[in-house]
Amino acid sequence: MIIARLFNYFIVFSVIGWLYECTFCTFKNGAWENRGFLFGPICPIYGAGVVLAMVVFHFLPQKANAEHPVWLIFCICAFGSMILEYLTSYVLERVFHAVWWDYSKVPLNINGRVCLPATCGFGIAGIFVVRFMIPAVEELPIEKYPLTNEVFALVFMFIMGIDMALTVASLTKIVSQLERAEASFNEKADAGYQRVRVAPAAIASVASDALSSAGSSAKDAILSAGSNARDAMSSAGESMNERLNRFAESLSWRDRYHLHTMLGYRPRKRMGVNTDSIREFFAKLQEKIQVRK
Repeated sequence: MIIARLFNYFIVFSVIGWLYECTFCTFKNGAWENRGFLFGPICPIYGAGVVLAMVVFHFLPQKANAEHPVWLIFCICAFGSMILEYLTSYVLERVFHAVWWDYSKVPLNINGRVCLPATCGFGIAGIFVVRFMIPAVEELPIEKYPLTNEVFALVFMFIMGIDMALTVASLTKIVSQLERAEASFNEKADAGYQRVRVAPAAIASVASDALSSAGSSAKDAILSAGSNARDAMSSAGESMNERLNRFAESLSWRDRYHLHTMLGYRPRKRMGVNTDSIREFFAKLQEKIQVRK
């Protein structure tokens, strides 16, 4: 009964968190932004934070008929949100090599995962949640309908389980495709680099040989060598566009949804691999799927 009730609270506040995130980002960017990690309209990190606050403040000692002081609520909510946000960001990046938020450009941030302004904002929001929202929700006559409460919890759990499974499958597929594109891009980029690297020497050799031949034929030979070098340098860019088109065409609507919600891609750092190239590939892929919408 208690677990079912807490899970229902988790769903309710996850939906409220999703509404807040989408509304804030929509006003900030001037266009609709779906900030959910899952397909459904929920942000689990908000629901988890509120449920944890309910449990903590329920068991936190306090004087009879006295509320917890505001400063204590602020400190606990701010510190708790910082830990929860950092761990969530770290786990998501380790598993899916992607980020859904980034505070790198915000002052006083830690690895772009948390920052002081956002932490203080969550602390202030925590005061409102603990003082007003949690008491209002706890006043609802849920305990009078235990069977209904448990049925709703089971239904929500089933739907969220399916959503989570589809999300993990889609993100795993995307990461696998990006890693294959990364390997292919680095192989072709290296081949293109080798061709471009020898181009200056080839031009110099052609020029040297041509100086001893007729004037018109010398000019033609040098121009031909320069044209070959330009073709080698442009082949890498053309190849990227081809891969982008093939990649975008192979994506399902679920894959496009998750690519759109990602803020960035952070591939594993490996010896001999140019991670900047795959970051650029990911950014251009996001632009392409947005244009096709």
